[in-house]
Amino acid sequence: MSSGRVAGDQWPRRDFLRGGLGAAGIAAATPLLAACSGDGGDRGGDGQAADPQPADPPVATGERIVIVGAGAAALAAADELQIRGFHNVVLLEARDRVGGRIWTSSIGDGIPVELGATWMHGVRGNPISDIVESNRIATAETDYDNAVLYDHDGLPAESVDPALWGAYMALAYEMPEESLAGVFERFAATHGLSGDERRLWLHSLASMFSHEFGADISDLSIMSYDGPSTLRGGDVVFPGGYSQITDVLAAGRDIRLDHPVAGIDHSGPTAVVTTESGGAFEADRVVVTVPLGVLKADAISFSPALPPVMREAIAALDMGILNRTVLLFDEPFWDRDTEWIGYAGRQPGQWSETLNLYPYLGRPVLAMFNPGSFGAATEAYSDAELTSRAVEALRAMFEDVPDPVDAVSTRWGSDPWTRGSYSYLPVGVEFDTYRDMARPVGDRLFFAGEATHSRFPSTVHGALLSGRRAARQIAGLLR
Repeated sequence: MSSGRVAGDQWPRRDFLRGGLGAAGIAAATPLLAACSGDGGDRGGDGQAADPQPADPPVATGERIVIVGAGAAALAAADELQIRGFHNVVLLEARDRVGGRIWTSSIGDGIPVELGATWMHGVRGNPISDIVESNRIATAETDYDNAVLYDHDGLPAESVDPALWGAYMALAYEMPEESLAGVFERFAATHGLSGDERRLWLHSLASMFSHEFGADISDLSIMSYDGPSTLRGGDVVFPGGYSQITDVLAAGRDIRLDHPVAGIDHSGPTAVVTTESGGAFEADRVVVTVPLGVLKADAISFSPALPPVMREAIAALDMGILNRTVLLFDEPFWDRDTEWIGYAGRQPGQWSETLNLYPYLGRPVLAMFNPGSFGAATEAYSDAELTSRAVEALRAMFEDVPDPVDAVSTRWGSDPWTRGSYSYLPVGVEFDTYRDMARPVGDRLFFAGEATHSRFPSTVHGALLSGRRAARQIAGLLR
Protein backbone atom coordinates (compact mmCIF):
# COMPACT_ATOMS: atom_id res chain seq x y z
CA MET A 1 0.00 0.00 0.00
CA SER A 2 0.98 3.56 -0.25
CA SER A 3 1.99 6.22 2.19
CA GLY A 4 -1.33 8.03 2.35
CA ARG A 5 0.26 11.39 2.99
CA VAL A 6 -0.05 14.97 1.75
CA ALA A 7 2.28 17.87 1.21
CA GLY A 8 2.51 20.29 4.08
CA ASP A 9 1.43 18.86 7.40
CA GLN A 10 1.91 15.19 6.59
CA TRP A 11 -1.03 13.64 8.40
CA PRO A 12 -1.89 9.97 7.96
CA ARG A 13 -4.86 9.70 5.62
CA ARG A 14 -7.65 8.85 8.08
CA ASP A 15 -6.42 11.29 10.73
CA PHE A 16 -6.17 13.92 8.05
CA LEU A 17 -9.75 13.42 6.91
CA ARG A 18 -11.09 13.69 10.42
CA GLY A 19 -8.75 16.46 11.53
CA GLY A 20 -9.28 18.52 8.40
CA LEU A 21 -13.04 18.20 8.44
CA GLY A 22 -13.71 18.82 12.10
CA ALA A 23 -16.88 17.81 13.89
CA ALA A 24 -19.17 18.64 10.98
CA GLY A 25 -17.15 16.51 8.59
CA ILE A 26 -17.08 13.55 10.97
CA ALA A 27 -20.84 13.73 11.29
CA ALA A 28 -21.17 13.77 7.53
CA ALA A 29 -18.93 10.72 7.27
CA THR A 30 -20.83 8.63 9.82
CA PRO A 31 -23.32 6.99 7.44
CA LEU A 32 -20.51 6.04 5.08
CA LEU A 33 -18.26 4.65 7.79
CA ALA A 34 -21.15 2.62 9.15
CA ALA A 35 -20.99 0.54 5.99
CA CYS A 36 -17.74 -0.97 7.25
CA SER A 37 -19.34 -3.01 10.01
CA GLY A 38 -19.28 -6.68 9.16
CA ASP A 39 -22.14 -9.09 9.31
CA GLY A 40 -22.48 -12.80 9.39
CA GLY A 41 -23.86 -15.42 7.08
CA ASP A 42 -23.03 -15.42 3.42
CA ARG A 43 -21.88 -11.83 3.47
CA GLY A 44 -18.56 -12.71 4.95
CA GLY A 45 -18.56 -11.81 8.65
CA ASP A 46 -15.82 -9.17 8.44
CA GLY A 47 -16.76 -7.50 11.70
CA GLN A 48 -13.49 -7.79 13.64
CA ALA A 49 -9.81 -7.56 12.91
CA ALA A 50 -7.88 -9.96 15.11
CA ASP A 51 -9.59 -13.35 15.08
CA PRO A 52 -9.72 -15.51 18.20
CA GLN A 53 -8.85 -19.18 18.09
CA PRO A 54 -11.89 -21.38 17.49
CA ALA A 55 -13.91 -22.05 20.62
CA ASP A 56 -15.23 -25.36 19.25
CA PRO A 57 -13.00 -28.44 19.07
CA PRO A 58 -11.37 -29.02 15.66
CA VAL A 59 -13.35 -30.90 13.08
CA ALA A 60 -11.99 -34.40 12.42
CA THR A 61 -12.36 -34.54 8.65
CA GLY A 62 -10.67 -35.93 5.61
CA GLU A 63 -12.27 -33.41 3.29
CA ARG A 64 -10.15 -32.45 0.33
CA ILE A 65 -9.59 -28.71 0.08
CA VAL A 66 -7.94 -27.00 -2.87
CA ILE A 67 -6.85 -23.38 -2.44
CA VAL A 68 -6.12 -21.44 -5.62
CA GLY A 69 -3.14 -19.20 -4.93
CA ALA A 70 -0.39 -18.97 -2.31
CA GLY A 71 -0.54 -15.33 -1.24
CA ALA A 72 -1.53 -13.95 2.15
CA ALA A 73 -5.21 -14.92 1.85
CA ALA A 74 -4.46 -18.46 0.66
CA LEU A 75 -1.83 -19.11 3.32
CA ALA A 76 -4.09 -17.73 6.05
CA ALA A 77 -6.93 -19.95 4.87
CA ALA A 78 -4.64 -23.00 4.96
CA ASP A 79 -3.44 -22.09 8.44
CA GLU A 80 -6.97 -21.60 9.77
CA LEU A 81 -8.17 -24.83 8.16
CA GLN A 82 -5.37 -26.73 9.85
CA ILE A 83 -6.29 -25.22 13.21
CA ARG A 84 -9.87 -26.35 12.62
CA GLY A 85 -8.91 -29.94 11.82
CA PHE A 86 -8.56 -29.93 8.02
CA HIS A 87 -5.32 -31.57 6.94
CA ASN A 88 -5.94 -32.55 3.32
CA VAL A 89 -5.28 -29.07 1.91
CA VAL A 90 -3.40 -28.36 -1.34
CA LEU A 91 -2.44 -24.89 -2.57
CA LEU A 92 -2.03 -24.36 -6.32
CA GLU A 93 0.18 -21.37 -7.11
CA ALA A 94 0.82 -20.05 -10.63
CA ARG A 95 4.17 -18.47 -9.76
CA ASP A 96 7.47 -20.04 -8.88
CA ARG A 97 7.30 -18.50 -5.42
CA VAL A 98 4.81 -18.02 -2.58
CA GLY A 99 3.56 -14.62 -1.39
CA GLY A 100 1.58 -13.27 -4.33
CA ARG A 101 1.63 -9.51 -4.07
CA ILE A 102 3.98 -9.77 -1.10
CA TRP A 103 7.27 -9.86 -2.98
CA THR A 104 10.56 -9.19 -1.24
CA SER A 105 13.31 -9.12 -3.85
CA SER A 106 16.89 -7.90 -3.53
CA ILE A 107 19.16 -5.26 -4.97
CA GLY A 108 22.94 -4.91 -5.02
CA ASP A 109 24.65 -7.43 -2.76
CA GLY A 110 21.43 -8.99 -1.47
CA ILE A 111 19.78 -5.94 0.10
CA PRO A 112 16.10 -6.83 0.69
CA VAL A 113 13.64 -4.50 -1.05
CA GLU A 114 9.89 -4.71 -1.39
CA LEU A 115 8.41 -4.80 -4.87
CA GLY A 116 4.88 -5.40 -3.62
CA ALA A 117 3.23 -4.83 -0.25
CA THR A 118 5.44 -2.67 1.94
CA TRP A 119 3.60 -1.52 5.06
CA MET A 120 1.73 -3.15 7.87
CA HIS A 121 -1.03 -0.58 8.23
CA GLY A 122 -1.84 -0.18 11.93
CA VAL A 123 -0.21 -2.48 14.47
CA ARG A 124 -2.97 -2.49 17.10
CA GLY A 125 -5.34 -5.39 16.66
CA ASN A 126 -3.65 -6.35 13.40
CA PRO A 127 -3.45 -10.13 12.88
CA ILE A 128 -0.04 -9.65 11.30
CA SER A 129 1.19 -8.32 14.66
CA ASP A 130 0.64 -11.76 16.20
CA ILE A 131 2.90 -13.32 13.57
CA VAL A 132 5.50 -10.59 14.06
CA GLU A 133 5.60 -10.98 17.82
CA SER A 134 5.56 -14.77 17.96
CA ASN A 135 8.37 -14.99 15.39
CA ARG A 136 10.38 -11.99 16.61
CA ILE A 137 10.31 -10.33 13.21
CA ALA A 138 11.92 -6.89 13.28
CA THR A 139 9.86 -3.86 12.24
CA ALA A 140 10.59 -0.16 11.76
CA GLU A 141 8.08 2.64 12.18
CA THR A 142 7.23 4.91 9.26
CA ASP A 143 6.97 8.61 10.10
CA TYR A 144 4.87 10.30 7.43
CA ASP A 145 5.63 13.70 8.94
CA ASN A 146 9.34 13.17 8.28
CA ALA A 147 9.14 14.56 4.76
CA VAL A 148 10.41 17.23 2.41
CA LEU A 149 8.77 18.62 -0.72
CA TYR A 150 10.66 20.01 -3.73
CA ASP A 151 9.22 22.06 -6.56
CA HIS A 152 9.98 21.37 -10.23
CA ASP A 153 12.99 23.72 -10.07
CA GLY A 154 14.56 21.94 -7.11
CA LEU A 155 13.63 24.62 -4.61
CA PRO A 156 11.55 23.85 -1.52
CA ALA A 157 7.87 23.95 -2.47
CA GLU A 158 5.27 25.81 -0.50
CA SER A 159 2.87 23.54 1.30
CA VAL A 160 -0.81 23.46 0.53
CA ASP A 161 -2.67 25.21 3.33
CA PRO A 162 -4.05 22.43 5.59
CA ALA A 163 -7.01 24.65 6.46
CA LEU A 164 -8.10 24.59 2.82
CA TRP A 165 -8.15 20.81 2.88
CA GLY A 166 -11.12 20.98 5.20
CA ALA A 167 -12.97 23.06 2.60
CA TYR A 168 -12.02 20.64 -0.18
CA MET A 169 -13.09 17.59 1.79
CA ALA A 170 -16.35 19.20 2.87
CA LEU A 171 -17.11 19.89 -0.79
CA ALA A 172 -16.28 16.27 -1.65
CA TYR A 173 -18.84 15.11 0.91
CA GLU A 174 -21.40 17.37 -0.68
CA MET A 175 -20.66 15.71 -4.05
CA PRO A 176 -20.30 11.99 -3.19
CA GLU A 177 -21.16 10.88 -6.74
CA GLU A 178 -18.56 13.19 -8.29
CA SER A 179 -14.95 12.25 -8.91
CA LEU A 180 -12.28 13.84 -6.75
CA ALA A 181 -11.00 15.51 -9.91
CA GLY A 182 -14.43 17.01 -10.56
CA VAL A 183 -14.60 18.20 -6.97
CA PHE A 184 -11.21 19.85 -7.39
CA GLU A 185 -12.27 21.73 -10.52
CA ARG A 186 -15.21 23.22 -8.67
CA PHE A 187 -13.01 23.91 -5.65
CA ALA A 188 -10.32 25.55 -7.81
CA ALA A 189 -12.87 27.80 -9.48
CA THR A 190 -14.33 28.83 -6.12
CA HIS A 191 -10.94 29.65 -4.64
CA GLY A 192 -9.37 31.12 -7.77
CA LEU A 193 -6.56 28.59 -8.06
CA SER A 194 -4.40 28.84 -11.13
CA GLY A 195 -0.88 28.15 -12.38
CA ASP A 196 1.51 26.94 -9.70
CA GLU A 197 -1.25 26.79 -7.10
CA ARG A 198 -3.16 24.28 -9.22
CA ARG A 199 -0.03 22.25 -9.84
CA LEU A 200 0.81 22.05 -6.14
CA TRP A 201 -2.76 21.10 -5.34
CA LEU A 202 -2.76 18.37 -7.99
CA HIS A 203 0.50 17.06 -6.58
CA SER A 204 -1.02 16.94 -3.11
CA LEU A 205 -4.16 15.22 -4.37
CA ALA A 206 -2.05 12.62 -6.14
CA SER A 207 0.06 12.14 -3.03
CA MET A 208 -2.99 11.89 -0.80
CA PHE A 209 -5.31 9.82 -2.96
CA SER A 210 -3.69 8.32 -6.07
CA HIS A 211 -0.84 6.77 -4.12
CA GLU A 212 -3.37 5.37 -1.66
CA PHE A 213 -5.29 3.25 -4.16
CA GLY A 214 -3.22 3.32 -7.32
CA ALA A 215 -5.85 5.24 -9.28
CA ASP A 216 -6.19 8.70 -10.79
CA ILE A 217 -8.37 11.17 -8.89
CA SER A 218 -10.69 11.17 -11.91
CA ASP A 219 -11.49 7.52 -11.07
CA LEU A 220 -12.06 8.02 -7.34
CA SER A 221 -14.73 9.67 -5.21
CA ILE A 222 -15.03 10.37 -1.51
CA MET A 223 -16.89 7.05 -1.28
CA SER A 224 -13.65 5.33 -2.23
CA TYR A 225 -12.17 6.46 1.07
CA ASP A 226 -14.92 6.45 3.62
CA GLY A 227 -15.73 2.79 3.26
CA PRO A 228 -12.55 1.11 4.54
CA SER A 229 -11.74 0.92 8.23
CA THR A 230 -8.29 1.56 9.62
CA LEU A 231 -6.30 0.17 12.52
CA ARG A 232 -4.47 2.28 15.08
CA GLY A 233 -0.90 2.20 16.25
CA GLY A 234 0.97 3.56 13.23
CA ASP A 235 2.43 1.86 10.17
CA VAL A 236 5.61 -0.21 10.08
CA VAL A 237 7.86 -1.79 7.48
CA PHE A 238 9.96 -4.95 7.69
CA PRO A 239 13.70 -4.30 7.23
CA GLY A 240 14.24 -8.01 6.64
CA GLY A 241 11.39 -8.22 4.15
CA TYR A 242 7.61 -8.67 4.22
CA SER A 243 8.13 -12.18 2.88
CA GLN A 244 9.07 -13.22 6.40
CA ILE A 245 5.34 -13.16 7.15
CA THR A 246 4.37 -15.42 4.25
CA ASP A 247 7.36 -17.69 4.93
CA VAL A 248 5.97 -18.35 8.41
CA LEU A 249 2.50 -19.09 7.07
CA ALA A 250 3.84 -21.28 4.23
CA ALA A 251 5.93 -23.56 6.45
CA GLY A 252 4.75 -27.16 6.25
CA ARG A 253 2.05 -26.51 3.63
CA ASP A 254 1.44 -28.63 0.54
CA ILE A 255 2.09 -25.92 -2.06
CA ARG A 256 2.36 -26.78 -5.74
CA LEU A 257 4.31 -23.99 -7.47
CA ASP A 258 4.08 -23.36 -11.23
CA HIS A 259 0.48 -24.62 -11.20
CA PRO A 260 -1.65 -21.88 -12.81
CA VAL A 261 -5.32 -22.79 -12.59
CA ALA A 262 -7.34 -22.65 -15.82
CA GLY A 263 -10.78 -23.82 -14.74
CA ILE A 264 -13.00 -24.84 -11.83
CA ASP A 265 -15.96 -27.17 -12.42
CA HIS A 266 -18.20 -27.06 -9.36
CA SER A 267 -21.28 -28.55 -10.99
CA GLY A 268 -21.10 -31.99 -9.42
CA PRO A 269 -20.97 -33.48 -5.92
CA THR A 270 -17.26 -32.61 -5.89
CA ALA A 271 -15.33 -29.85 -7.62
CA VAL A 272 -12.61 -30.39 -10.20
CA VAL A 273 -9.80 -27.84 -10.50
CA THR A 274 -7.80 -28.03 -13.73
CA THR A 275 -4.44 -26.40 -14.37
CA GLU A 276 -3.09 -24.93 -17.58
CA SER A 277 -0.85 -27.97 -18.01
CA GLY A 278 -3.88 -30.27 -17.95
CA GLY A 279 -3.60 -31.50 -14.38
CA ALA A 280 -6.80 -32.11 -12.43
CA PHE A 281 -7.43 -31.90 -8.69
CA GLU A 282 -10.67 -33.19 -7.23
CA ALA A 283 -11.88 -31.37 -4.13
CA ASP A 284 -14.79 -31.22 -1.73
CA ARG A 285 -14.27 -27.46 -1.32
CA VAL A 286 -12.32 -24.88 -3.30
CA VAL A 287 -11.08 -21.53 -1.99
CA VAL A 288 -10.31 -19.03 -4.77
CA THR A 289 -7.85 -16.34 -3.67
CA VAL A 290 -6.66 -14.91 -7.00
CA PRO A 291 -6.54 -11.09 -7.30
CA LEU A 292 -9.52 -9.15 -8.61
CA GLY A 293 -7.60 -8.39 -11.81
CA VAL A 294 -7.39 -12.09 -12.64
CA LEU A 295 -11.14 -12.51 -12.11
CA LYS A 296 -11.89 -9.43 -14.24
CA ALA A 297 -9.82 -10.91 -17.07
CA ASP A 298 -11.77 -14.21 -16.94
CA ALA A 299 -8.44 -15.97 -16.67
CA ILE A 300 -10.16 -18.82 -14.80
CA SER A 301 -13.29 -20.42 -16.23
CA PHE A 302 -16.06 -21.42 -13.81
CA SER A 303 -18.61 -24.11 -14.62
CA PRO A 304 -21.33 -23.26 -13.95
CA ALA A 305 -20.67 -19.53 -14.31
CA LEU A 306 -20.46 -17.41 -11.19
CA PRO A 307 -23.77 -15.94 -9.98
CA PRO A 308 -24.83 -12.57 -11.44
CA VAL A 309 -24.28 -10.72 -8.15
CA MET A 310 -20.63 -11.80 -8.07
CA ARG A 311 -20.05 -11.14 -11.76
CA GLU A 312 -21.51 -7.67 -11.30
CA ALA A 313 -19.24 -7.04 -8.31
CA ILE A 314 -16.17 -8.18 -10.25
CA ALA A 315 -17.09 -5.85 -13.10
CA ALA A 316 -17.84 -2.90 -10.81
CA LEU A 317 -14.66 -2.91 -8.72
CA ASP A 318 -11.34 -2.07 -10.33
CA MET A 319 -7.63 -2.71 -9.89
CA GLY A 320 -5.28 0.12 -9.13
CA ILE A 321 -1.65 0.23 -10.21
CA LEU A 322 1.23 1.40 -8.04
CA ASN A 323 4.57 0.71 -9.68
CA ARG A 324 7.98 1.54 -8.31
CA THR A 325 11.57 1.89 -9.38
CA VAL A 326 14.09 1.04 -6.67
CA LEU A 327 17.57 2.56 -6.98
CA LEU A 328 20.78 1.71 -5.13
CA PHE A 329 23.57 4.30 -4.95
CA ASP A 330 27.10 4.21 -3.59
CA GLU A 331 26.38 6.99 -1.10
CA PRO A 332 23.34 9.08 -0.15
CA PHE A 333 23.20 12.48 -1.88
CA TRP A 334 20.01 13.26 0.03
CA ASP A 335 19.36 13.74 3.74
CA ARG A 336 19.67 10.18 4.96
CA ASP A 337 17.27 10.77 7.87
CA THR A 338 14.34 12.20 5.86
CA GLU A 339 11.96 9.36 5.04
CA TRP A 340 9.78 10.90 2.31
CA ILE A 341 10.89 13.04 -0.62
CA GLY A 342 8.08 14.73 -2.51
CA TYR A 343 8.47 16.16 -6.01
CA ALA A 344 5.89 18.62 -7.36
CA GLY A 345 7.02 18.37 -10.97
CA ARG A 346 5.50 19.97 -14.02
CA GLN A 347 3.46 16.79 -14.53
CA PRO A 348 1.71 16.23 -11.16
CA GLY A 349 1.77 12.68 -9.93
CA GLN A 350 4.80 11.58 -11.96
CA TRP A 351 7.76 10.45 -9.83
CA SER A 352 6.15 12.50 -7.07
CA GLU A 353 6.76 10.19 -4.10
CA THR A 354 10.10 8.71 -3.08
CA LEU A 355 10.67 6.61 0.01
CA ASN A 356 14.16 6.81 1.49
CA LEU A 357 15.01 3.31 2.73
CA TYR A 358 18.20 4.40 4.49
CA PRO A 359 16.50 4.81 7.90
CA TYR A 360 15.28 1.20 7.70
CA LEU A 361 18.11 -0.58 5.88
CA GLY A 362 21.14 1.57 6.59
CA ARG A 363 21.89 1.45 2.85
CA PRO A 364 21.53 4.20 0.20
CA VAL A 365 18.34 2.95 -1.47
CA LEU A 366 15.42 4.98 -2.81
CA ALA A 367 12.03 3.62 -3.89
CA MET A 368 10.23 5.92 -6.36
CA PHE A 369 6.49 5.38 -6.88
CA ASN A 370 4.15 6.00 -9.81
CA PRO A 371 0.39 5.34 -9.46
CA GLY A 372 -2.64 5.17 -11.71
CA SER A 373 -2.54 5.83 -15.45
CA PHE A 374 1.04 7.08 -15.40
CA GLY A 375 2.08 4.04 -13.39
CA ALA A 376 0.46 1.89 -16.07
CA ALA A 377 2.21 3.86 -18.83
CA THR A 378 5.62 3.23 -17.27
CA GLU A 379 5.19 -0.49 -17.96
CA ALA A 380 5.92 0.18 -21.64
CA TYR A 381 9.37 1.53 -20.77
CA SER A 382 12.44 -0.67 -20.66
CA ASP A 383 14.27 -1.12 -17.37
CA ALA A 384 16.98 1.23 -18.62
CA GLU A 385 14.41 3.89 -19.57
CA LEU A 386 12.72 3.66 -16.18
CA THR A 387 16.04 4.06 -14.41
CA SER A 388 16.94 7.02 -16.62
CA ARG A 389 13.62 8.76 -16.01
CA ALA A 390 13.84 8.16 -12.27
CA VAL A 391 17.34 9.66 -12.16
CA GLU A 392 16.11 12.61 -14.25
CA ALA A 393 13.46 13.35 -11.61
CA LEU A 394 16.06 13.14 -8.85
CA ARG A 395 18.35 15.52 -10.74
CA ALA A 396 15.54 18.05 -10.85
CA MET A 397 15.62 18.06 -7.05
CA PHE A 398 19.28 17.46 -6.21
CA GLU A 399 22.64 18.48 -7.64
CA ASP A 400 25.28 15.98 -8.71
CA VAL A 401 23.09 12.87 -8.77
CA PRO A 402 25.28 9.94 -9.85
CA ASP A 403 24.09 6.97 -11.83
CA PRO A 404 22.77 4.20 -9.58
CA VAL A 405 24.82 1.05 -9.14
CA ASP A 406 21.71 -1.13 -9.40
CA ALA A 407 18.00 -0.72 -10.10
CA VAL A 408 14.82 -2.79 -10.28
CA SER A 409 11.32 -1.81 -11.45
CA THR A 410 7.84 -3.34 -11.25
CA ARG A 411 5.08 -3.85 -13.82
CA TRP A 412 2.10 -5.04 -11.82
CA GLY A 413 -0.47 -4.24 -14.48
CA SER A 414 1.28 -6.51 -16.99
CA ASP A 415 1.71 -9.33 -14.51
CA PRO A 416 -0.67 -12.09 -15.69
CA TRP A 417 -1.13 -13.40 -12.15
CA THR A 418 -2.24 -10.05 -10.68
CA ARG A 419 -3.17 -7.63 -13.52
CA GLY A 420 -2.85 -4.71 -11.12
CA SER A 421 -1.64 -3.86 -7.64
CA TYR A 422 -4.76 -3.90 -5.45
CA SER A 423 -8.46 -3.16 -5.65
CA TYR A 424 -10.21 0.17 -5.35
CA LEU A 425 -13.78 1.47 -5.43
CA PRO A 426 -14.44 3.52 -8.59
CA VAL A 427 -16.74 6.52 -8.81
CA GLY A 428 -20.40 5.57 -8.47
CA VAL A 429 -19.83 2.09 -6.99
CA GLU A 430 -21.27 1.18 -3.58
CA PHE A 431 -18.91 -0.04 -0.89
CA ASP A 432 -21.15 -3.05 -0.23
CA THR A 433 -19.81 -4.41 -3.51
CA TYR A 434 -16.84 -5.73 -1.56
CA ARG A 435 -19.20 -7.84 0.53
CA ASP A 436 -20.73 -9.34 -2.58
CA MET A 437 -17.24 -10.61 -3.46
CA ALA A 438 -17.17 -12.68 -0.25
CA ARG A 439 -20.31 -14.75 -0.89
CA PRO A 440 -19.76 -18.52 -1.16
CA VAL A 441 -21.18 -20.14 -4.28
CA GLY A 442 -23.18 -23.08 -2.98
CA ASP A 443 -21.26 -25.23 -0.55
CA ARG A 444 -18.32 -25.95 -2.83
CA LEU A 445 -16.80 -22.62 -3.86
CA PHE A 446 -15.42 -19.95 -1.51
CA PHE A 447 -13.59 -16.69 -2.11
CA ALA A 448 -10.84 -14.79 -0.28
CA GLY A 449 -8.38 -12.00 -1.01
CA GLU A 450 -8.14 -8.31 -0.22
CA ALA A 451 -10.90 -7.48 -2.72
CA THR A 452 -13.31 -9.68 -0.76
CA HIS A 453 -12.86 -8.06 2.65
CA SER A 454 -15.49 -5.48 3.52
CA ARG A 455 -13.54 -3.69 6.24
CA PHE A 456 -9.92 -3.74 5.09
CA PRO A 457 -9.77 -4.05 1.30
CA SER A 458 -6.47 -3.25 -0.43
CA THR A 459 -4.44 -4.36 2.60
CA VAL A 460 -2.43 -7.42 3.60
CA HIS A 461 -4.32 -7.80 6.85
CA GLY A 462 -7.58 -7.64 4.91
CA ALA A 463 -6.33 -10.46 2.69
CA LEU A 464 -5.22 -12.49 5.70
CA LEU A 465 -8.54 -12.01 7.48
CA SER A 466 -10.48 -12.94 4.36
CA GLY A 467 -8.62 -16.24 4.18
CA ARG A 468 -9.53 -17.00 7.76
CA ARG A 469 -13.12 -16.09 7.03
CA ALA A 470 -13.28 -18.53 4.11
CA ALA A 471 -11.88 -21.27 6.34
CA ARG A 472 -14.53 -20.52 8.97
CA GLN A 473 -17.23 -20.66 6.30
CA ILE A 474 -16.08 -24.16 5.35
CA ALA A 475 -15.80 -25.31 8.95
CA GLY A 476 -19.29 -23.94 9.63
CA LEU A 477 -20.78 -26.31 7.07
CA LEU A 478 -19.67 -29.32 9.09
CA ARG A 479 -20.88 -28.20 12.50
